Amino acid sequence: MLRSRNLAKILSILCYLIPLVLLIKGPSVSALPLAQEGPVYVVQSGDTLSSIALQFGVGANELQSINKMSDPNALDVGQRLTIPGLEGIDGLLTSQTISFGDSLTTLTRAYQLDQADLMTLNRLSSPNEVIAGAKFIIPINETEGSLTPAVGMPQDLTILETAIYLGTSPWLIQRDNQLSGSWDTITGEVLFTPSDTEVETGKLAKIDQINVYPLPLVQGETTEISVSTNAEKKINGRLEEEELQFFTEDRLTYTSYYGAHALAEVGLFPLQITTSDANGNTITYDQLVRITSGGYGNEVVTVGDEYLDRDSIAQEDAYLAGIFESTSSEKHWDGLFQYPVDQYCINSTFGQRRNYNDGAYYFYHTGMDFGVCAPNLNIYAPAAGKVVMAEPLTIRGNAILIDHGWGVFSGYWHLSEFNVEVGDFVESGDLIGLIGNTGRSAGPHLHFEIDIHGTPVNPQTWLTETFPKSVP
Repeated sequence: MLRSRNLAKILSILCYLIPLVLLIKGPSVSALPLAQEGPVYVVQSGDTLSSIALQFGVGANELQSINKMSDPNALDVGQRLTIPGLEGIDGLLTSQTISFGDSLTTLTRAYQLDQADLMTLNRLSSPNEVIAGAKFIIPINETEGSLTPAVGMPQDLTILETAIYLGTSPWLIQRDNQLSGSWDTITGEVLFTPSDTEVETGKLAKIDQINVYPLPLVQGETTEISVSTNAEKKINGRLEEEELQFFTEDRLTYTSYYGAHALAEVGLFPLQITTSDANGNTITYDQLVRITSGGYGNEVVTVGDEYLDRDSIAQEDAYLAGIFESTSSEKHWDGLFQYPVDQYCINSTFGQRRNYNDGAYYFYHTGMDFGVCAPNLNIYAPAAGKVVMAEPLTIRGNAILIDHGWGVFSGYWHLSEFNVEVGDFVESGDLIGLIGNTGRSAGPHLHFEIDIHGTPVNPQTWLTETFPKSVP
């Protein structure tokens, strides 16, 4: 039943229904008419003539000729190029990287476009081909602003009731969101309104901001998924077959880390995120993301045959997996991870496909190897955390694991001595051990790795980039 304080809004809206019907018009893909014949593309940062030609499915030479370009390499950001061969499409075009949460429906609503034209421009055969991280061509109108995502359609409200909470008209909601009628909605779908629309909290679930870094995903790299909300929410997620764990410090920004396996198949995988608030409002974001190659090389390593026993390797991996299952919900680290040695010479980088003993065992390098080039053999904690393992292992030799919280662990293999024990809390720069040559090692070195919920990722990234990317 509607609240009495909204009756005045209802009467006000009803007074305007007839005039608004006369004002309603259908969406149009055409922007301002230009002097050139055919649509015009606005050059973006990073564009080349070849990439533009590929994006529109035309020849680079044809593009150069029709735009009378003497130097195909002389492109400026903001420069306008006429695009040939797009029958029925006119106006101004630009490109943008698809964010997670974008879909053909949200793009057509945000920019007030025709879905068929958008599919033609981007040569789509299915709406499911809107992939997060991909480049997308968007028609723009320089005289009209785009709409913004406002709320998820509530389960127990009609379009009329939703309009009252938004202080607008149901006809405007219907028009702006290209709905066939008040019945043409699905619970949780994103509704768009002008950017100055105020959302009344409580009954309506405001749209959350979701960031996925990097896009596309990369084999062997850390993926950070953050959800920024306007109130405390429950966040669930799944990437491919793996459940995502979300952590928060302020109950407004929720962060999950995912390790894209270094041997993961290159291709498209489903990412789904669901947010639920205390009022039962639920919004589900579901989209394909791409995993691309890490571009890793190959190397040959010779070790003792006893370290290539597959049963021993499997048993040790299973033992570590049990440790990785538990992680602190508190984020212990702050800022950039520091190098674990005083001076470093890197013998081997992460992800290299390794051929052990001329084919006796084939795998990949799960970390980075630091040789002995400092005046000491000291190994330091790169960030704050709790020591959860410090013991001799068959394959990894004398090994240490530090839990830094939120599913992030750092590992140190082949040590000669321990300076910490399980349960110790260490700070960045604390001495934890000495470089050695124990376990499956071809010489004195430190094998240093970062694991996300047990999946090794490129540790160099954590030494050169600060996480989280989205700081509350």
